[in-house]
Amino acid sequence: MKKLLGILIVLIIIGAVGFTFSSYLVSTNKAGYYQILQAAVTGKISIHDKPGMYGKLFGSVTTYQISDMNYFSKSDLEGGAGEAAAPIRVRFNDGGTADISGSIKFRLSLKENNQLLLHEDFKSYNKIQSDLIRQVITEALMQTATLMKAEESYSSRRSEFTALAEEQIRRGIFDTMAEERILTNLEGKEFIERTVKVKYDESGKAVVRKISPFIRYDIEILQFVIKDIDFDSTIDALIAKKKEAEQQRIVAQANAERAKQDAITAEEQGKAQIAIARAGEEVIKIKAVTEAEKEYAVSKLNRQKAEEDAAANLIKRESEARGTTLLVQAGLSPKDRAEIDRETSIGVAAELAKIKLPEVMIFGNGEGSPTNPFDAIGLEAFMNISEKISQSKAEQ
Repeated sequence: MKKLLGILIVLIIIGAVGFTFSSYLVSTNKAGYYQILQAAVTGKISIHDKPGMYGKLFGSVTTYQISDMNYFSKSDLEGGAGEAAAPIRVRFNDGGTADISGSIKFRLSLKENNQLLLHEDFKSYNKIQSDLIRQVITEALMQTATLMKAEESYSSRRSEFTALAEEQIRRGIFDTMAEERILTNLEGKEFIERTVKVKYDESGKAVVRKISPFIRYDIEILQFVIKDIDFDSTIDALIAKKKEAEQQRIVAQANAERAKQDAITAEEQGKAQIAIARAGEEVIKIKAVTEAEKEYAVSKLNRQKAEEDAAANLIKRESEARGTTLLVQAGLSPKDRAEIDRETSIGVAAELAKIKLPEVMIFGNGEGSPTNPFDAIGLEAFMNISEKISQSKAEQ
């Protein structure tokens, strides 16, 4: 019994010692990490990138996170407080300064030689974050800022600023060249404008002056974001003035466009009114022309009718005259003769009424004396009168 109790005590002691020194004996690697183990006695370095437990045996272990974020932000909610997460200050080529906030998501290499190289150069993951990732970002942002004016990074070249910065983080710092141009201001005075531009090779690719450590250690950029650019008070005031001027320009342009459209509308309305007036006048003109044409047509028809009536009347009269002539030539009908005789008698009577006879006429039975009154006045004269009347009626 005492022997069994002794064995139990020994096991308890061994368990306590094992528990106490377990962290020195074994180590556990989590998914998404890799660990570099340096043996306690030999100093041999080995890499453990598979999840699970392995023997440590009092060796030293350094843990690296394969994929992570690096923040440079003015907000304590992004990366926490302190210098390691503060925004990065840059200076633009016009002298303006700004604090840039953003973040980068990166992935360390899974190749053993790159992992060993990182471990040899930086010794810890925190050093990689502060002395590698942040420093590369800082240098790229500062170099990019020299390529443009402060207000350009705020407006027209904001996306270009981000693209240039990311490309220099990935590939390295670009070689640049300075250019000078003589310009004239609004007052007519000349001034020199100095700009810095990236050099490009014959293929159109930017020339790299300093290769990025990201290439050396095969670090991959998964995401790069510039969230905000906080300019100094001078640049902010300048941007505010230009923003106000731009807004006024836009308003003026909008007003000018509106006035132009109003003028076009008024012109079109005037054209429409003129067209309506012209259409009304055209209607009146058409009505007047139609009425005139109608009156002309009626007058023409009346004239033609009058001419036709006159012609018909002339033809009728000519026909009647010709008929009369023919009747006279061919011999009158009994009715016509009776009518002529009647009118002749009336005419004779009228002519006789015009003859003045002597108030006293003496008729005798003596030889040579007339016994008929007509013989007394002259029978021959009577016959002449009768013949004239008949001829006159025949000529009618």
